[in-house]
Amino acid sequence: MKKITIAVSLLILSVIYMPFELCAKDGYRKIKKNAANAFAEIDGKISSKPSIPDVDIETAPLRGTGYGDTVNAAKSDALSHLSQSIVASVQSETRMSQEEKEGKYSESFKNDIVVNSNVFLKGLRYTEPEKTEKGFKVTAYMTKEAVLGTLKYLVTTLPDDLESLDPLKYDNVLTTVYLAYSLIFAVSKNDLPERAKYISILDKVKKEVEKMASHGSIVFMAEEGVKAEISIGGNKYKVNRKIFLKPGKYNFSVKSDGYRSLKGSVHLSRADRRYVELVLIPEEIEKKEVFLTVVSPVRVIDDIEKALLDFGIVPSQDENLPHSIVVTLKGTSVSIDNYKRYELEMDLHTFKNGKKFKITRYRHKPFFVAPDTEDAAIRRETAKIAVQVVRKFLSSIDLKEFFSD
Repeated sequence: MKKITIAVSLLILSVIYMPFELCAKDGYRKIKKNAANAFAEIDGKISSKPSIPDVDIETAPLRGTGYGDTVNAAKSDALSHLSQSIVASVQSETRMSQEEKEGKYSESFKNDIVVNSNVFLKGLRYTEPEKTEKGFKVTAYMTKEAVLGTLKYLVTTLPDDLESLDPLKYDNVLTTVYLAYSLIFAVSKNDLPERAKYISILDKVKKEVEKMASHGSIVFMAEEGVKAEISIGGNKYKVNRKIFLKPGKYNFSVKSDGYRSLKGSVHLSRADRRYVELVLIPEEIEKKEVFLTVVSPVRVIDDIEKALLDFGIVPSQDENLPHSIVVTLKGTSVSIDNYKRYELEMDLHTFKNGKKFKITRYRHKPFFVAPDTEDAAIRRETAKIAVQVVRKFLSSIDLKEFFSD
């Protein structure tokens, strides 16, 4: 996952790096499992009609004849022609997918089949080489049993978890799905009873993979039990659910009963996976004064005070107040060539009547600063981190309990 910058009013949304079980992920897994189970039994669905001898190549669902100066060259040419027949099926049966690829997918798909033929095309056969005036002639072909065997293999070996894949590998998965999708049309309805059912199953798999490969995704995360509505482009979504969007910049708003609304924007690229943690602030908060202490290598007290005010907490220098907050930031740096590697740690302690109430410790991943912008960069990053930690911490504790007598 990449880091994301989100502009918001009232609240800070922070991108976090953590595993998160989602209904979208489970949806793909369930669809893939159902498909694998269905196609695992496909051997028993093949028509029981007597087999026609293999020598009758004209009965093969897939075939291609090639020529070459050598036998290997002829086989390669034959396989290329066989691949073209598969691509033709993809073009006719997956027009929507072709449009998303802007017409550039056919050639790469054909090449993928040729390059990966030993993996993709199970049961591929060649006729005995025939000497001709053009050199050697060979026909590559697949029987209906071989086609169905390849189809079964492709579906049962799809990855269980697309989320764990490098997005760059999505195209390889798509190649596998498109190949499986096209192969099923090479077998007649008579040879494969319930073919429509298998096509419907593959449709669902193809739809899920295409969606993840061509879109970006974002999850707005909130604590369990929080009911919030996300509005993006006129559509409504729930929190803690994966939202798939085409690449681009989107404005969003978040509304939840009893909490302040927020607005922001996000930019998604193809195959992006974003996780945004919502920090919701209660709509009505009784203002309370607290004694605030901030220890930091750079001035961030003003930023922290503004964050506290959003939660109805009024910073004060009155040490006699029963409630106090102590924020301590510590920065360390190491010079690396012409840059400095800066690491920031933060402690946040709350006290009630002289006793510790809740505390948190945060350690930010190191960032690099250049000599000419060192001071400004450290100040900016420290303030951003401090505000995010303060907001997240205050939204996670029971403020009513903290301010109770």
